[in-house]
Amino acid sequence: MERCIGTLPLGTMPLIAGALTDSDVVNLDREAVDAADILELRVDMFDTLSPDHIEAVFKEARDKFRKPLLATIRAVREGGQKDIEDRTALYQVALPLSDAADVEIYSDEPFAAVKALCVAYKKPLIGSYHNFEHTPDDCFLDEVVAKGKEADIVKIAAMANEQEDMVRLALFTFRHRERGMITMSMGDRGLPSRVFNPLFGSLMTYGYVTRPSAPGQLSIAELADILRRLKLR
Repeated sequence: MERCIGTLPLGTMPLIAGALTDSDVVNLDREAVDAADILELRVDMFDTLSPDHIEAVFKEARDKFRKPLLATIRAVREGGQKDIEDRTALYQVALPLSDAADVEIYSDEPFAAVKALCVAYKKPLIGSYHNFEHTPDDCFLDEVVAKGKEADIVKIAAMANEQEDMVRLALFTFRHRERGMITMSMGDRGLPSRVFNPLFGSLMTYGYVTRPSAPGQLSIAELADILRRLKLR
C-alpha cells in the first residue's frame, strides 16, 4: 500500500520536512519554505497554546504555504520545548487541519489517543523515538519498531557519538525498509545521515527553516541543494 502525507507519496524520492513555530508561520513568506515538501508545525514551540491560537496558526499555514502539514507536540523528555499537561486535547485541535501527526511511541496514553484520532480523520501517524544521548543497540531498536506497530510510519532519531553509530542506524534502516521508516542520526557525527539515510530506506529527512530544532540539522535549502546535486530529486 502506498504511503502518503497529503498528496505526496512517500518512498519515490527523499522528502524534506521543515519545522516551523507559530511566529515562523506569521512572519515568513511563502518563498522561505520553498525547499520543503512538508511543514512540521512544532506546537510545543508555539508562544501560545490556546486552542484558538493553534487553530488560527494551522489555518494560516495551510492557506499561506499550500504544503502538507505535520502536527507535532513533542514531549519534553524527547526534545519538546514545553511541558504540556494535556497534549491529546491540542492534537484534537490540530489534527483536523493537518495531513499527519507525530507522537512518541513510548508516551502510551497520548500515543493511543492520537492513533484513534488519526484513524477517525484518516490521517497517517508517525510513531517516533528520540534519544539525545546515544544510539541504542539493535535489539532495543527492534523493540522500538515492534512497540510502534500501530503507527503507519516509525521514526527513530538517535545521537551518534561515533561514526559507527550512524552507519549502524543506516544499516538498521535498510533491514527494516519495508516497514516504513524515517531515521536520522543526530549530532555532528550524524549529519551525513540526513542526506544518505533515504538511500537506505528512510522516507523523509528533516531540515530547519529559521533555526535548528535538533542537533546536526541542515537547513531545508542545504538539503534540497545536496539532494539535487546527488540526482536524488
